[in-house]
Amino acid sequence: MANKYTTVLFDADNTLLDFDKDENCALTRTMELYGVPVTEENIAAYVKINQGMWKALERGEITKPELKRTRFRKFFDAIGFETDADVFEVNEKYLSLLGEGGNTLTGAVDLCRELKEKGYDLYIVTNGIEKTQKNRLTKSGLLPYFTEIFVSETIGHQKPKKEYFDYVLSHIKEKDIGKIILVGDSLTSDIKGANQSGITCAWLNLKGQELTEEYKPDYVINDVREVREVLYEKQ
Repeated sequence: MANKYTTVLFDADNTLLDFDKDENCALTRTMELYGVPVTEENIAAYVKINQGMWKALERGEITKPELKRTRFRKFFDAIGFETDADVFEVNEKYLSLLGEGGNTLTGAVDLCRELKEKGYDLYIVTNGIEKTQKNRLTKSGLLPYFTEIFVSETIGHQKPKKEYFDYVLSHIKEKDIGKIILVGDSLTSDIKGANQSGITCAWLNLKGQELTEEYKPDYVINDVREVREVLYEKQ
């Protein structure tokens, strides 16, 4: 019996790539370079500010250039750190260091290799910074298994906007939306975006989040390797 799905749209960060590990390494090195005290409290302050700004970006409240230009200023202000360094330069250094990452979640590379060998068409759908994401995906060993990488920065729209997914759907091989499935960890960008565009989706709930009625994943998994059970269930 043929597979129900032919095409898998994978989010990148904290779905295949271990963003938390890459972020922590890059942020620590950036802070050391500019003399920012490396403490758990300061790292947590940056993460909170950064996550808040990415959520604002998803809601269309700020632009990506604005995020890149101001997040380190907000961070330094929040922790009371004074510096003459150009905050845009700090951000560019951070992105360069982040691009040296490429840590993956356990089993992610083997999973993608297996799916590719079984004939699935794989794509990356990400809101990240294009150059940084492509560097990390290259270093991760994941890149050979993907037909194309769809980065919001290039498309001009970000997840969860329908325009983003319209673009993706118009540029992939499979035209039967019923044979496409999205796998991602973010309710607000991946699952909401899939719901708005009529795409079947699997929510990767890595951190034990509560699922509210606003979001309707077709499947809930706790480990990316569980994608196998979803894809193979109706062969």
